[in-house]
Amino acid sequence: MIFKINCYICSPNFSAMDRLNQDIIIPVKGLPFGESSFRFEIGEPFFQAFENSQIKDADCSVRVQVVRHQTLLEIVCQVTGFVVVECDRCLEDLTLKVDIAPRLTVGFGNVEVEENGDGDEDVLVIDRSQRELDLNQFVYDYVCLSLPLVKVHPEGKCNPEMLRYLSESEGTETGPEGETTRPFEALKDLLENKDN
Repeated sequence: MIFKINCYICSPNFSAMDRLNQDIIIPVKGLPFGESSFRFEIGEPFFQAFENSQIKDADCSVRVQVVRHQTLLEIVCQVTGFVVVECDRCLEDLTLKVDIAPRLTVGFGNVEVEENGDGDEDVLVIDRSQRELDLNQFVYDYVCLSLPLVKVHPEGKCNPEMLRYLSESEGTETGPEGETTRPFEALKDLLENKDN
C-alpha cells in the first residue's frame, strides 16, 4: 500500500486537519539544530500495510520530537490512542489503550554513537546524504511490543455465546461415528494403572 507522504510541524496554531494514515517520515536534510516537533495521525491502513498485523483498527496520534546535534539526532516518538485487536478468549474485537514514548538515537556516517546504559534506547546510523528518516517500522514495532501477551476482555465482557460454546466443547472431540470422545482419558487410565 502506498501512503501520501505528509508531515506537520507543530506550532501553537496547529490545526487538526485530516492527517489519517500518513507515513511517519521526518526530514533530515535541512533540519535546524535544536528541537523540532512533528505530528502524525495513524489508523487502520497504516497497520494493515505491515504483513500479518495483529492490529485490526487504530486511532493513534504520533508526536515526534527531534533534537538535532552536530553528529546525531535524538528522537522521542510519543504514541497515544487506541488499537483494536482480536480477543484471545472470545475472538471479538478488543480495544486497547496505547501510551508509549520510545527513544531512538540516529548517528550520521561513521560516527560512534554510545548507547545509554539503561538499554531504553535504540541506535541507528544513517548516511550523511540521506534526506529523510522513515519511522514507520520503528513506531509499528513499539506499538506491537506495548500490547499485552494475553489480550482478553475484562472479566464478564467477553461474548457470552462464544464462552458458552467453549465451555461445552472444552476437552472433547467428536469420533468417526459422531460420538463424543475425550482424547486424554486413555492417558489418565494409564497413569492410574501404573500407580497400582
